[in-house]
Amino acid sequence: MKILIADDDHDTADTLAQLLRLQGFETQVAYDGKATMEQAIEFQSDVFILGIKMPSLDGFEVARRLRAIPQFERKLFVALSGFSDHDHLDEAARVRFDQYLVKPCKMDLLMAVLREAQAE
Repeated sequence: MKILIADDDHDTADTLAQLLRLQGFETQVAYDGKATMEQAIEFQSDVFILGIKMPSLDGFEVARRLRAIPQFERKLFVALSGFSDHDHLDEAARVRFDQYLVKPCKMDLLMAVLREAQAE
């Protein structure tokens, strides 16, 4: 399973990518919304783990645009955010994030989400 991780916090993105690689996933990292859009096409991601507040395009806009591309319409989109208020949760639902996880996220919770997606 190919996972594209996008977060403007380089340490968070890089660490998560390394942890997921150790679990057998193929990962790639982007640090802003524009790079995420470019890498999604190149990498042919199965899963998108997106930070919400990123430069150039935020995670909501990235999800909205990627969902409009037929090849990504049914992929797994996971928001990984430091925000847990109703406005962010409502917007995540509008752009069709499959999961909304709040930082710091427990690795076992994220792994359960990914394993469930693998099983489908």
